[in-house]
Amino acid sequence: MRKAVFAIAGAIIVAAAIAAVIGAWQTRTVPGVTDNITSADIISTTTGAGDPFKAIPDSNLPQLRDTSLKIEKVVEGLSGPTSMAFVGSSNNVLVTQKGGDVRLVKDGALQQGPLLSFKVDTISERGLLGVAYAKDRMFLYMTEQSGLDIRNRVYSYDLQNGTLSGKKMILDLPGTPGPNHDGGKMIVGPDGFLYAVIGDLNRNGMLQNYKNGAAPDNTSVILKVGPDGAPAANILSGAAGLEGYYAYGIRNSFGMDFDPRTGKLWDTENGPDRYDEVNVVEPGFNSGWERVMGPISRSQAGEGDFVAFEGAHYSDPAFSWLRSMGVTDIEFLNSTKLGKYAYNVFVGDINNGNLYYFTVNGGRDGFVLEGNLSDRVADNNAEASAITLGTGFGGITDIETGPDGNLYVLSYSKGSIYRIVPAAQ
Repeated sequence: MRKAVFAIAGAIIVAAAIAAVIGAWQTRTVPGVTDNITSADIISTTTGAGDPFKAIPDSNLPQLRDTSLKIEKVVEGLSGPTSMAFVGSSNNVLVTQKGGDVRLVKDGALQQGPLLSFKVDTISERGLLGVAYAKDRMFLYMTEQSGLDIRNRVYSYDLQNGTLSGKKMILDLPGTPGPNHDGGKMIVGPDGFLYAVIGDLNRNGMLQNYKNGAAPDNTSVILKVGPDGAPAANILSGAAGLEGYYAYGIRNSFGMDFDPRTGKLWDTENGPDRYDEVNVVEPGFNSGWERVMGPISRSQAGEGDFVAFEGAHYSDPAFSWLRSMGVTDIEFLNSTKLGKYAYNVFVGDINNGNLYYFTVNGGRDGFVLEGNLSDRVADNNAEASAITLGTGFGGITDIETGPDGNLYVLSYSKGSIYRIVPAAQ
């Protein structure tokens, strides 16, 4: 997702993966001061009207092809940032760093020192990867050592009565053999449930579409769980332990988002060296790995080769890149602030630092694609260029719609947050 070499889609990349949380709830240490973290530390905003973010001068800003838009750097000084979450309707941002720190951007400024620090395993794509926030609850996804084992775990924290407390482990997922394909992105859906993705960890079981493989083991899946981690998908049957699986057959993913118009989940997925994907993830979706990446018509596989649990279905990607770009996050711009871009799709990559843009079709089940892209595959760099809106971001690890309606882009290698705004603003 930069300076470190992150292994997405066949490229070795130091991943914004899952981070390890050890010990009880930490206190934040600022030189000369040790305070308990309170909700006011996280959710307070600048008094009065106005934009808390100030553009930071930079002679090497990313470039956009649309002159009606401009880019501003609004945060710098991060180290290997992997994911970010705006705190409710405030402009404050929680940012995870691969090495184990949670940073806070408060009232437009990166606060000194970490909000929280965790001891994490950072080999390859392991580390502190994911953060999600909703309704006074924060979730963190991380890789930690547990005795002689390595685990990917999700912890939740409550913001109640002015105090951040109540640390609970709500998901305890595999971490081996790995050390890549840990996944780690999370999102709270419009239904209030938590969705979390984990990759295959280089396993070859039923969830990777090996009919005689190991039984379902919490890999290659998107999990749908309650705030306490209780399985909540209840879509698949035909084997034990499927209650929490919303989708399976996923090689690895660094991006999920819900269409604000339909409530449908979409994701990105990384191929080994070919066919990174953007998918519409209907309930029970089998993405096809390890039998197929990209359109099934371009493979030697058929749907009869898949492990088909009851309630499962396969569908081709909405879009693929023949040459792996290391696609990362996906974001529906949930705002009209940027005009024609409203409610359409942005996707980032780690290998090139590109920002891609897609117009969603009328049925909101795919993209408007013409000419050489009408087959829904970018077969070469020229075709990929046709959907490239921005360049020079450094490895992108997250994209979010801010409370102000603008688009925010997190750069792993540049340690910065960029904002895309109307040029006239």
